[in-house]
Amino acid sequence: MMSVIFAVLVLVASAFFIVPVWKSWQRITSIGKGKEEPRDDAIAQRFRAVIVEGLLQRRMYSDLGAAIMHLVIFWGFFVVSLGTLETLVSGIAPGLTVRGLLDPEHPVFLSYVASQDITNTLVLVAVAYAILRRLFFAPTRFASLDRSSRIDAYIVLGAIGGLVFSALLYWGSEAFANSQLRGLFFAPLISKAFGIGISEPQSWEHFSNCVWWLHVGNLFGLMAFLPHSKHQHLIWVWPNIFFKSRKSTGRLRPMVFDENAETFGVGEVGAFTWKQLLDSMACVECGRCTEVCPASHTGKQLNPRLIINQIKEAMYDADTNDKEKPKTLIGEITTPQELWGCTTCGACMHACPLHIEHIPAIIDMRRYLTMTEGNLPTELQSTLENLESNSNPWGFNNADRLNWAEGLNIKTMAEVSGEVDFLFWVGCAGAFDERYKKVSRAIVKILHEAKLSFAVLGTEEVCNGDTARRAGNEYLADMQIRQNIETFKRYKVKRVVTGCPHCFNTIKNEYPDFGFAPEQVVHHSELIATLARENRIRTPRAELSQLTYHDSCYLSRHNGISNAPREALKSALPDAQLVEMPRNKDKGFCCGAGGARMWIEEKEGEKINVNRSKEAIATGATTVATACPFCMVMMRDGIAQCDKDAQVEVKDIAEIVASPETASQTAG
Repeated sequence: MMSVIFAVLVLVASAFFIVPVWKSWQRITSIGKGKEEPRDDAIAQRFRAVIVEGLLQRRMYSDLGAAIMHLVIFWGFFVVSLGTLETLVSGIAPGLTVRGLLDPEHPVFLSYVASQDITNTLVLVAVAYAILRRLFFAPTRFASLDRSSRIDAYIVLGAIGGLVFSALLYWGSEAFANSQLRGLFFAPLISKAFGIGISEPQSWEHFSNCVWWLHVGNLFGLMAFLPHSKHQHLIWVWPNIFFKSRKSTGRLRPMVFDENAETFGVGEVGAFTWKQLLDSMACVECGRCTEVCPASHTGKQLNPRLIINQIKEAMYDADTNDKEKPKTLIGEITTPQELWGCTTCGACMHACPLHIEHIPAIIDMRRYLTMTEGNLPTELQSTLENLESNSNPWGFNNADRLNWAEGLNIKTMAEVSGEVDFLFWVGCAGAFDERYKKVSRAIVKILHEAKLSFAVLGTEEVCNGDTARRAGNEYLADMQIRQNIETFKRYKVKRVVTGCPHCFNTIKNEYPDFGFAPEQVVHHSELIATLARENRIRTPRAELSQLTYHDSCYLSRHNGISNAPREALKSALPDAQLVEMPRNKDKGFCCGAGGARMWIEEKEGEKINVNRSKEAIATGATTVATACPFCMVMMRDGIAQCDKDAQVEVKDIAEIVASPETASQTAG
């Protein structure tokens, strides 16, 4: 009879777990009406991602102590679950246990018993460490957690701790009740400490039965609580990793324009896609995204963790509140100031162990602000007007786009006959920014020296679309992109080289969505490194004692290009000491100009470029090497604001490689 009652209890507890999970999935798929891209391609690669990122938790290792703790709890939970499964089965069919099926001396049984003893103990220690860590030496990323999140964490950790502790008590009391049960070490010690006054095997058996029910009750409580907990990421992490985007994090998907649409972008939660709502459910609120966010780090309102949780809040609000008076997504739940703080540097997405996609959600809401409400920073409005009227963000006459090349004997694609090795995509900065024109000329010098045939588009080149897209004006970006693609196709462009990481990222990762995928798109740092390796260019051997390199987010993090710039510098300056900043390569810190922030005045908190410039100055380097026009501007301004522009110079990699004279001056 007790077996039947217990079976019913198991079914009820399972229902308390399964039904809320199913309702959550229905909420995600029914509310998220936005058009989602296919997420079911490359099944084998997706399963591999679940194993590498989910089971092995590759992204956790940036914080080694937390990673070890988490891995012990996570992997220990799998081993402990075998004992838990045996507990449930034994409650329904008492004889159907490992002990009932195997001889007590059998090696498999002894290994099983030892594994439960050791693993439960390790998990208990890890849980105790996790609780003490949160109480007494919590990471700063926990500071922004609200009270409910903190309580939730203690409940879940306490439940897991209670589960493994009761398991140890059970195994230990069973060992005292049954002399044949061997292979235990920690469990008997714990049972002896808590079973004060118990000595007879029969008494230990009674104690064991009580602990067994305590263990089962703890398990059922956790099953019922977890689907309603902020720790339900344990459920949603697996589909979230499986369905993650397999494209570059620097890529924004295009909008599908509906001429009958009344709004554009995401202004209410129902316009998000089911995957974006799944992201919000998967968030564990660990704060790793916020910890590395340049806006959060410098005192801005933007908090990537909060943005994702605001999306979840909006979803619950749409599902449970009065449908006639839902909270507004942008206004009551999140704010325009938060959304405009994002530099789209990708640090949040790179740090997130659950592969949540923060940037697309932020840009979707920016699209609503820009194209539906016209609610965007004043400076950015002027920039978009310049892009629309003159095809560049400064508003210079596009007829002057080739003036930078005067005297360099450069041909346009319209002037060459036959194919060229590369189309040199100059970009707006390379054509119009007085400082970056020198970089364009340096790139040309390198191309000439390597005897590569190339041409430019001249006045046929218009802005690549990066600024308009990340400013939320997808309609303008769409026009720019399609105009450029039409030009590319007319000249049968196959290979593109550019000095701007934003142009590089857009042409390589976003133009294919619009029907044009060049055979090769390379950044000038990659090409320089290759040419130097092949001895196709002479590189200076100037004595530059010390320099540091600032990684562009759109090169290193979004596109994995961090070694090529360093290789190019090393080829030019083999005797120089390249001093790395603490935050470097794919963990580098943004200059503050991405995500259309180049054109917006920074008025809140510390300036991002000043924060980064201080880090560069602290290396003691006399030269800061860059590989991006935005980075060059921001680092020069930041260093000047630190009153160090007389001691520290900012130069592009191409300038250092192309000009021995300039390099010598820099060394001095």
